[in-house]
Amino acid sequence: MGKVAQQVDLVRKEPANLHFGAIPFSAVANLPAAHKAGRTLPRPQLPGLSSTLLAIIDNVPGRGATSHFDQVTGLPDRIQVHNVLTEMIANGAAECAVVFVDLDNFRRINKCFGHETGDNLLHAAARRLHRFVTEQDGLAGRFGGDEFVLVVHGKRDEAALNVLAEQIVTELAFPHHFKELRVSVTASLGIARFPQDGTDAGQLIQYAHTAMYETKKMGGQGFRHFIKEMAADATDSLLIEGRLRQALENNEFSLMFQPIIRAGSTETSIVETLLRWTNGQKEKIAPDRFIPVAEASGLILDIGRWVLHAACRQASHWQQTRTTPIVVSVNASPLQLASPRFCDDVQAAMDAADLPPALLAIELTERLMVEEDAITSANIRRLTEMGVRVALDDFGTGYSSLSYLTRYQIQCIKIDRSFIAEIECDAQSRALVQAIIGIGKSLNVAMVAEGVETQGQATLLETMGCDYLQGFLIGRPVSAAAL
Repeated sequence: MGKVAQQVDLVRKEPANLHFGAIPFSAVANLPAAHKAGRTLPRPQLPGLSSTLLAIIDNVPGRGATSHFDQVTGLPDRIQVHNVLTEMIANGAAECAVVFVDLDNFRRINKCFGHETGDNLLHAAARRLHRFVTEQDGLAGRFGGDEFVLVVHGKRDEAALNVLAEQIVTELAFPHHFKELRVSVTASLGIARFPQDGTDAGQLIQYAHTAMYETKKMGGQGFRHFIKEMAADATDSLLIEGRLRQALENNEFSLMFQPIIRAGSTETSIVETLLRWTNGQKEKIAPDRFIPVAEASGLILDIGRWVLHAACRQASHWQQTRTTPIVVSVNASPLQLASPRFCDDVQAAMDAADLPPALLAIELTERLMVEEDAITSANIRRLTEMGVRVALDDFGTGYSSLSYLTRYQIQCIKIDRSFIAEIECDAQSRALVQAIIGIGKSLNVAMVAEGVETQGQATLLETMGCDYLQGFLIGRPVSAAAL
């Protein structure tokens, strides 16, 4: 067992009934009348905190005896965390670090299992986080929603913070058990240090929050340290979010289509739908700039609905004007798949365009299949029942479990371009791609190779039995008129 795993195991084995002293969520309904009326109760006891930090908490200006503790978790709330960090810096702390923690896809827990289970999970996560600061000068607090902040006091170099972050990520991913329910959740972390990254509490918390979102962009379940370039990226994201809200109303979006052909043919059978944005100043905004912002802000739901309707209209037009119709494949974001309305949106788009479901495919990422919550699973099954094709995108990018391939009726697997790039010159790459194609054939699933850029790759893939090819060799994304 490695050092990190050993340390995490020790954390997990601490008593499960560790009590923060604050009122737990299960007793909120029975709070004393004085608390319900807004008056304060005696300060909760936070075991393990150093006398220095306890003194700071007691002397934070305007703290009021104890109003700034979260009722669900019993941890200090965001105001208390900010005040304690401010006082720590003012009292001459040489160094400290802020670790911002966000539980990935927490909203799905509430949707699938209800808010009581969500509160259970928050309380359990808070208990685990609190244990990481009980033996050192530190403080764990709930920032709000599914977000927590750890303040780590004292000299901490990057390597030591990396170990701490790895421990937290590993510990929070360990399954939680509530009665007969087993719930798992991952976490994204961001780290900012005083005085290297910022010199006041608000700045440090904001920078740690910004670093956390960079972790989210990389797929979550990990951590990033703040660097100055992230601040510029965060400002850019705010500007983009503001413009995105007007983009739909101003008709600034358009669709491009990348052809997918059957191996050995030149005729386009399928197209992947790609969203493009040209703003009011005629500036083209790259998808990797605005798609993450749309997903983080929730705007992807409205944008995704627009894409579905536009793609279905175009597919219907091709059906009426071409001898051979074209299947349109539309990418669905995790947020869309987690929405109970998603399949209704798909059906509404097909009905409005009078499009047969066989001419529409929905592309899902492999990560979605692995995370697999109840709503997403139900949506995938319902899509198949509706007659819509379901395609698995970016197959093979980081997940070893293939059990989901047997649980869902996947009609198409898209082999990620990273596997295709070296098949001409690397025997292991060829063997791996051949094995992936073999898996698809055994399951009677159509195989699409992404990122085909040379004729040599195309020839090899056809020889291996790959059904469809996609990439710059086949065709770059073009407008519907140019297809």
